[in-house]
Amino acid sequence: MITDILEMGEQTKLRGQVVVLGSGIAGAEVAMYLARHGREVVLVESGRDQFDPSIQALNDVIFLGKRHRELNPDSYYHQYLPRELRGVSRVRQFGGTSNIWTGKWKYLQPLEFEGRPWIANSSWPVNFADLLEHYRSAAKDYGFGDLEAEAIRPEITALQAKLATGGLKMSSFYWEQTPTRTAVRFGEEMRRSKNLHVVLGATATELRLDDSCQRVTAVVCRSLEGRELMVEGDAVIIATGAFETARLLLASSGQLPSGIGNAHDLVGRFYSDHPKHPTGRLQPGPLTRQYAREMQHDPKPRFCVCFALDNATQREQELLEHIVNLKPIYEKRTDRLWRTWRRRPACQDDNGTVATYRVLFATEQVPYKDSRIKLGTEYDALGQRKLEVDWCFTDHDRRSMAKTLQLLTQRFAQVGLGTLDFEDNPPSLETMTDAAHHMGTTRMASRPEEGVVDTNCRVFGTDNLYVAGSAVFPIGSSYSPTFTILALARRLGQHLLQTTPTTTQLHV
Repeated sequence: MITDILEMGEQTKLRGQVVVLGSGIAGAEVAMYLARHGREVVLVESGRDQFDPSIQALNDVIFLGKRHRELNPDSYYHQYLPRELRGVSRVRQFGGTSNIWTGKWKYLQPLEFEGRPWIANSSWPVNFADLLEHYRSAAKDYGFGDLEAEAIRPEITALQAKLATGGLKMSSFYWEQTPTRTAVRFGEEMRRSKNLHVVLGATATELRLDDSCQRVTAVVCRSLEGRELMVEGDAVIIATGAFETARLLLASSGQLPSGIGNAHDLVGRFYSDHPKHPTGRLQPGPLTRQYAREMQHDPKPRFCVCFALDNATQREQELLEHIVNLKPIYEKRTDRLWRTWRRRPACQDDNGTVATYRVLFATEQVPYKDSRIKLGTEYDALGQRKLEVDWCFTDHDRRSMAKTLQLLTQRFAQVGLGTLDFEDNPPSLETMTDAAHHMGTTRMASRPEEGVVDTNCRVFGTDNLYVAGSAVFPIGSSYSPTFTILALARRLGQHLLQTTPTTTQLHV
């Protein structure tokens, strides 16, 4: 069922076997997975069915380093969204940030889990095989296209082979026709579920521990109207995104002065995103003309491709993973006349003749301890300390991007993809925007000295507190983290099925 905190009376207590905080991709997935398998789940969401600017204002932060995109109704980002959501990167509403997501699903590749010796702190304590069954089962249940079958389709393998001769590689992602919105996908099932109780309008503000300080005994939730709710459970999952996960752990300092999971001062650290530059152009070459159908974006759903330097080059040059995604821009009449006059062959896909391709260039970051999120000195409307965000980069980030741009430009031309042109606006970390891919802050590790959560996403030093979402990523790796968020959430749900009893009953 779904209720609002305002419907629950004063000083209400609620109990379930598992408490999930957040209703985005990670929170909704793990909550529904457990509820379907017979566990009693309480899901707490700060937002409500309808967007509320006063609740959204709880996301306000203070930027100390590079700024993120912010609300801009006239922004060219997210033109398909309501004006109040254009340009924002986090949403407090039922469904969380899935409400603004574009619907791109991509596996991380095996190499990205293994760690690269030239990139400090880049290894995961789990490997690709640990997630593969969860990638596959989620793809089946959500109705995605088969990325593994796509990778061996003859046209794709032929293109990959031609790229490989020039030191390039290619990977695919699946693009939904209608992006997954968890409130839409799961809303009706959540309303009918006897095992799930969703509470809207309730912001988690504190985690309370037992006397040993190893077990969460309650989650304190409050609303802007002054209501308070205490939620108890055998296990608690924070699925509120990299920002709010860090804030809740740091703010829960009543019993542990440095916050929960922060014995080694790692909560909030190693924060990263995927800086991106969306305004370059590619003049198509013969290879692009030959494989134009593989590079089109419509109609959806469909598989799309992105390009990068091959693994050998990245290893030899000690580079990060930087990707190029190409969006067709179709000819107008003047473009056709100009092409005819220049005697250039047409670049034809199923939607028309391509005049040029818009280039999205995006990069991962070096895991950097001083790129961080911390509690500030200003307070929000709930009396909680606002976050200070110091998003910053290393010399390695800058060297890698400069070298990659040089090599990509050369190799795109050599293999016949075409001519990359950024005109007078070349990508730089100072001018690129964030991608709303907030990662790190509670990174996964084998030991508490190296991270905040273990390989089961349990917060070190606790018995029953877990994190779901890209906050646990040790490194950002490939562009588009959502499929890995989903796979990790499903893997966590499977783990909790094995560790939680089945006898608790929801009660108020």
